Amino acid sequence: MSQVLVIKNARLEGPGTLGELLKSDGFDLQTILAKKEKIPSLDHAAVLVLGAPESANDDLQYLRDEISLILEAAQKNVPVLGICLGSQLMAKAFGARVYRGAKKEIGFYDDIKIDRAAHSRLFEGFDDPFSVFHWHGDTFDIPENAKRLAYSMYNQAFRYRSAVGIQFHLEVDGPTVRSWLDSTKEALGDINPKKILAEMDSHIETVQKNMRVFYKNFKSEFGL
Repeated sequence: MSQVLVIKNARLEGPGTLGELLKSDGFDLQTILAKKEKIPSLDHAAVLVLGAPESANDDLQYLRDEISLILEAAQKNVPVLGICLGSQLMAKAFGARVYRGAKKEIGFYDDIKIDRAAHSRLFEGFDDPFSVFHWHGDTFDIPENAKRLAYSMYNQAFRYRSAVGIQFHLEVDGPTVRSWLDSTKEALGDINPKKILAEMDSHIETVQKNMRVFYKNFKSEFGL
């Protein structure tokens, strides 16, 4: 059985729908909470680095360890997918700037455009623009020699060798979104949690459909 290494950076941020898709295809998930557990030696079919409230610029040993893991995976041509903080760590690993965005993006957004110049198959079958769930304040520049895959007012996805970073969340389901809104200690400013919950029913199914399409494309692209 092939094993996927899942790096959790926050207790409430798990692989969600993506984890279920992997398990349904027979992958075994080795999940660690990076704040408390040591990253194992890289001997996996793929790596998944998840999100958290921290910044990729925070001087924390476990985040430095994750950057080292991302670099090792790319050097060994092991597929690695970074989501939210994971994508920002990936950008930093490959020498790009990670910085505070002009405004936080939290909630359901329908404005993610595919960068056709990349000639990538990872977003084949998506609407253009397409729908995602966001929860981030930082953003990133595209690393040198990487290809931008998707964008809005920010860079939203890129690929560097076997590493793919996506700033948005496709892996969420309804209970996950509710748990994040209920548990957050982050100042949300003019973002209205009630509005996000009211939009849930009309958006979550589309986001999860996009997750299934992206997963299929990711598997095909990397031969998983």
